[in-house]
Amino acid sequence: MRDVRIWFSKSGAVKYVSHLDMFRLMTRAVRRADIPLWYTEGYNPHPYISFLQPLPLGVETCYEPLDIRIEGEIKNEEIKDRLNAVMPDGMHIVAVTQAFCKPAEAAYGEYKIVLDAQDIAADDIEKIIQDGALTVEKSAKVKGRKGTKTVDVSAAIHSYSVKTEGDTVVIEVTLPASPELTLNPLQFLESISNKYGTTLYPLSACRIRLLCADMTAFS
Repeated sequence: MRDVRIWFSKSGAVKYVSHLDMFRLMTRAVRRADIPLWYTEGYNPHPYISFLQPLPLGVETCYEPLDIRIEGEIKNEEIKDRLNAVMPDGMHIVAVTQAFCKPAEAAYGEYKIVLDAQDIAADDIEKIIQDGALTVEKSAKVKGRKGTKTVDVSAAIHSYSVKTEGDTVVIEVTLPASPELTLNPLQFLESISNKYGTTLYPLSACRIRLLCADMTAFS
């Protein structure tokens, strides 16, 4: 029995698959690929499959981790080949490796957001971020009940860049992705929309990779 970390990319229509359905999709794919999964014991045994950092609907990913526990002597490269043979359109297994970092060591996510330059100029985004006071409402428990809390997005931004590329504006931003605080690119864009006064819709939004607290790649 051993743990392996599967790294996958997700783009196109599959980016609209919910986290729960993504779990079901990957569980079926692993079974179809005849990967010898390890099952929990007890009255309701189930395979050990764990998504480390769920993504919101509409966000793509280039290098996303998924942990599974397997039995037998199957090699990582064979796991990769078997899974790619049964992956749906828009999903690809990039690598299968040993899990070096613990899930809790993920601290930041690097994102790339592409906007239509007709909707907002790069200079406007730069000014909005520089002015600060960016906030967003997030779901939270308030005195044991479901509610919302205001999160200071400006203070949470680790680094960013904004540039014009042809007819698009490209934002590259590093946001927290830890158990204490997680901000996704759509929430970041929502905070800019709130200051700009118009809802901005991304042409695309993608998580490039996860980072540890020391800004090294999560592996």
